[in-house]
Amino acid sequence: MKGQPIMMVEPQDGSILRVTFDTGNTVTVDMKPYFSGFRFGALQTLEIWSTADTDGRFVYWYKNGMTVAELAYNEIIKMTLGESY
Repeated sequence: MKGQPIMMVEPQDGSILRVTFDTGNTVTVDMKPYFSGFRFGALQTLEIWSTADTDGRFVYWYKNGMTVAELAYNEIIKMTLGESY
C-alpha cells in the first residue's frame, strides 16, 4: 500500500460511515453494531459521531479536541469484506 488510501470520510445518519478511497471507490460501514463495546461506545453521541475525520490511514473521532476513537484502513476493509480479506 502506497500513499494514503482513505481520501474522505462522511458520517451519515443511522450510524453509517461513508469512506472514499484513493481509488475512487466508496464503501459504507454500518458502525451501530460496534457501539455496544467500549472502543466505539462514545460514537453513539451525535456530537462525537459527527467529528469523523481522516489523516489518510485512520479515521478519528474527537471530543474537546482529543481523539476518543480511531479506525484503521485495514479494519475498514475487514468490516466491508468480512473473512474474505
